Amino acid sequence: MKHLRMFVVSLLLMITAMTACTPNQEKKETATVAGNAGNFLIIRGHGFSQDKASNKVIFGEVSAQVLHADADYLLVQVPEQKADTVQVVVAVGDNISNAMLFEYHPTRKLVAAVQGPGNDAY
Repeated sequence: MKHLRMFVVSLLLMITAMTACTPNQEKKETATVAGNAGNFLIIRGHGFSQDKASNKVIFGEVSAQVLHADADYLLVQVPEQKADTVQVVVAVGDNISNAMLFEYHPTRKLVAAVQGPGNDAY
């Protein structure tokens, strides 16, 4: 859990332009977030199901793993995909959110290294 928190805090990507499960009534600029496969992403909005399995987060054509679900946010792990920019949408039942863009970095980067007792690297 400590590692999860470290990644979430260091990779916290606030998505304020995305409002889940609300139809797009007017043309707005689409938010773009950049990161790597395996990153943890918090998607904020409303209308999410508190049942993880009822929320589908799709990066392009690849489904992401929903790690935690609450009424106003989802914690997901970014799925593997080739380096590209893809649309991300959230589906809860028949309701589909506005799209945001996720730009995959071409290579993974080490975000933080922690040296523990006994020279163990985490």
